[in-house]
Amino acid sequence: FIQDGHSRGSIKFSHEEFGLLGSYALLSHSIDLTDEEILICKQTDTRIIHNPSAFASILGRCPVTELLDAGVTVILGSDGPAPDRSCDMFRHMFQCIRYHRTNFRDLSYMPSGKVLEMVTIDAARALGLEQDLGSLEAGKKADLILINVRKPHLYPFNMPLHRIVYYANGNDVDTVIIDGKVIMENRIVLTLNEEAVLDSVKKVVDDMLKKTNLYEFLELPDRCWNSSRY
Repeated sequence: FIQDGHSRGSIKFSHEEFGLLGSYALLSHSIDLTDEEILICKQTDTRIIHNPSAFASILGRCPVTELLDAGVTVILGSDGPAPDRSCDMFRHMFQCIRYHRTNFRDLSYMPSGKVLEMVTIDAARALGLEQDLGSLEAGKKADLILINVRKPHLYPFNMPLHRIVYYANGNDVDTVIIDGKVIMENRIVLTLNEEAVLDSVKKVVDDMLKKTNLYEFLELPDRCWNSSRY
């Protein structure tokens, strides 16, 4: 049960007035939480989705480190493919680390290993699927990606964890395997016609713009250049 847009006060309200929290609840954004709300998340086993690239994370701060220290499951999200962000989880791992280290002015916060866990085993736990997904173990589904590390920005691959979290991006993923089935190999998607999908998406967007006449939102603001603010 995903609940979007939580901020200070809304978690307490949702818990006390509607009983919406629990191990089935994933609260997106969750910025500027009070100590009481962090405790509520712990007591109810509610899970938090932190979106470091989203607008909400500019307007406020998700207290990820405090939530983790309290024992709350926190995972990373993208908040969708808006014009100022992407669905690239590598990018969000990197941004998450910088975001919280900058907040505390302390390089010890958000170790790269913990952040990688947030998009793998912790994400599976948040969905209640940790028995099947999230780590490479006997008995679990064979869900994994292969990264091509023979690239200038990843090579030599002598610090694998750091290379993946700090340097890799979605375009480095060479192969995708889901439940033992190869879905993409050598950057070629095997289960659909990628060119046809791209053409279809363009047509849908073109039709949407034509029907809504929202072409103005595609234009750059006048103060996009030569100014420190829009």
